[in-house]
Amino acid sequence: MLLAISKRFFIKNKSHIFSGLIFILPLAILIMLNNPHLSELKLNEIASALILLLGGVFLTPKYVATGIKLEDYINLKLAQVTPSRIVRILFHIPLVLGIYFLYSLSGLSIELDTALLILLFASAGLHAIAVTCAYHGKGDRVGNILLSLVIASGLISLLIAYSAGWAVTWVLAAAFLVHILIGLMSDIRAAIYPKSGVGIYFGTFNPIHKTHLKIIREAIEKRGLQKVYIHCTTVPKLHRTALANHEIEMKMQEGMRVYAKTELADSSKNYFPTGNKFYEYEIRKELIKAGVTDAELTDFIEVLDLPDIYERDGFFGVIKHIKSINPKGTPIHGIHGSDTGGIWVRNIFDDSGWIYPYPVVRKDNISATSIRAGATGYTSPTIEAFLSASRAGQSFRFPSGYVFSNNSINHSEIGKNNASHH
Repeated sequence: MLLAISKRFFIKNKSHIFSGLIFILPLAILIMLNNPHLSELKLNEIASALILLLGGVFLTPKYVATGIKLEDYINLKLAQVTPSRIVRILFHIPLVLGIYFLYSLSGLSIELDTALLILLFASAGLHAIAVTCAYHGKGDRVGNILLSLVIASGLISLLIAYSAGWAVTWVLAAAFLVHILIGLMSDIRAAIYPKSGVGIYFGTFNPIHKTHLKIIREAIEKRGLQKVYIHCTTVPKLHRTALANHEIEMKMQEGMRVYAKTELADSSKNYFPTGNKFYEYEIRKELIKAGVTDAELTDFIEVLDLPDIYERDGFFGVIKHIKSINPKGTPIHGIHGSDTGGIWVRNIFDDSGWIYPYPVVRKDNISATSIRAGATGYTSPTIEAFLSASRAGQSFRFPSGYVFSNNSINHSEIGKNNASHH
């Protein structure tokens, strides 16, 4: 019972717990030093420290979320990954300098001025590892970054107080530089590429729309692609994990999974970076097929259906499969937009070997979110017909023969069953 309560408390307050540890670790290590200045602290100074700690607990998650928004904005405007990764250095300056000055004010004799840059790189290296884990389906960006800041806070404190852990610091600093180098090489491949090979296009396609199809057509023409493989997500791991932890709940509506936060949801966590409404995998797959047919691109596009591989290894497994069915050395071009979902896929491309990105800066006003909200004229004729039928509560037969049955029989129970399945 106690264990279950503790787990629920941690799930709901993970961001604030991590934020508190970021501030507590330097103070704990300072206390371990038996610093004489601590016994001389006045009541108002102790009160100020507690207010600072409480402020940090509630403001740090917002600081991290703001940093993520800035990074996403840079990516959106440039469709490159290197600039936003370099900007992360600025994000870590308050942490490194804050701990440095805390220990300086405590009376410690510190001569680390020339090493502060290394500490910044090491902290950013932990940040890079945290974000990479999120892109690999392990955790979420906010939670992972906060955890990386906890580790960085402890490491920096140990280095300043005891000069311990320099070997780890150098490794983490090197990890950051490697992360920058990988991004730089990827951005170069986006500009210098062979005009041959095959393309890959991944995403939720929720649903596929005119901009998606236009991007594919232009990629085929500009890169000389023989074929483009498309595969959509099944159930995003973020949602699957959150459903299992009861952080979100789900109901079915017009063929869509409609998610909502529960009382266990972490207020600092973004559960729906691409929206809270998702058509089922089978429907999105059929919509892609219909859109491709309407656009007369069936000779150039293969819609993959590899749910087992995706469930096991995500898009990394799908890429491995595509490589296995093409001659060795075939250039692979990764098509993606500059929005949050597109850059997420771009990072998967970069971690999957020598893939040539085909980035597209998103400038139009067409979005799957607006389509799901009721906008018309943004998709192909067959998809528009499906959307009209689903909104009217009607069933729909796709050209492939797949039938979408739009009924209202116990939708809430269906949602519970699907949640338990995934």
